[in-house]
Amino acid sequence: MWRLTLFFALFTAACVPHSGELVASDTGLTGQFSDQVVISDHLHHVLLGHVIVAERNGETARALVVSQRRDGVHNLRFQEAWSGGVELPFRRAGGMDGCSHGHCRNAHVGLIFLSAPLFALAQRHGLHARLISGTDNVSIFAPATLFHLPQP
Repeated sequence: MWRLTLFFALFTAACVPHSGELVASDTGLTGQFSDQVVISDHLHHVLLGHVIVAERNGETARALVVSQRRDGVHNLRFQEAWSGGVELPFRRAGGMDGCSHGHCRNAHVGLIFLSAPLFALAQRHGLHARLISGTDNVSIFAPATLFHLPQP
């Protein structure tokens, strides 16, 4: 249930063009989200990412949110994310579409959930990962600066 609440938080933050604070008083959710940046600029598809850290009832969830800039041709459906030979906790967006950071041309692809140690590592070195699908595998890089969220 907690991850579903984070998914709700994703869409609450998704229609705002810049980084900021996340507050959903009805659910007791608070947090921060980053700006959205290009994390893969492939010839046939552009992937964007932003980071969200959400807290509720003393629990914290951290995720890299991945979306695809629609080009009218390619529709990516990733099932897994890997980094350095380690499978990362990835959750597909499951057909949910919508605007992302003020761009209604984006389609949500999924979330990579990050443990506290992996998040700290990403703050220092960024996050290199490979997203795996049945047809296209795409390398991404989220820069370290993306993981330095604004303070409330």
